[in-house]
Amino acid sequence: MAKLSKRQTPKIDNKYTLARVDYNEIKKYNFNWEDKHLDDIKGRIRMFYKEQQNNICAFCKLPFRDDIHIEHMVPKGGKYGMPMYAFYTLNLCVCCKHCNSKKSTNNDMVPWNRIPYPHDGQYFKIIHPHFDNYFDHIQIVDKTRYVAKTLKGYKTINRCKLYDPVILEVLAETTKYQEDPLIQGVLRMRELGTNFKATIDRFFDKIFG
Repeated sequence: MAKLSKRQTPKIDNKYTLARVDYNEIKKYNFNWEDKHLDDIKGRIRMFYKEQQNNICAFCKLPFRDDIHIEHMVPKGGKYGMPMYAFYTLNLCVCCKHCNSKKSTNNDMVPWNRIPYPHDGQYFKIIHPHFDNYFDHIQIVDKTRYVAKTLKGYKTINRCKLYDPVILEVLAETTKYQEDPLIQGVLRMRELGTNFKATIDRFFDKIFG
């Protein structure tokens, strides 16, 4: 089985487009990702990709269950960082805490200092959410494990530690309700920020706790 649900799209179809006023603001603060003045722009980027990815992490393809992190495919800092790509929206996606922390600040672009930014997945060692079809490279087998179909899939699994028992436990738990339309409807209500969020959380704790 290639994927668990229709929510798991193979790649991101649309990139976030910075408004002229946003670009000018970013330029004003020297493209510094850490500058607090740019938090509103980062928040809009985060929400855009959260919706584009159907509330699914770009790397483990599981629903977000904790903080949603903006991921830089080419890191913005560090020894092999490329600060000029910090706000380049094709370089951005959102992922879960696990995948963000395990992927760390590795630069998987080939060559690592390529200019301009590529528009093809062949220039990346791991799956690029904007360019590559995830399920061409990784298969979720028996809804319990990630299996590489290509070298790029293997490197993605290794980079994000998708063999970690913690993530495999989440994968197994998720499959309990992933394809149940009633539960999916309730989850959708929760995502929309209804007043029933606390009640819904208690409901799932009771069933799957």
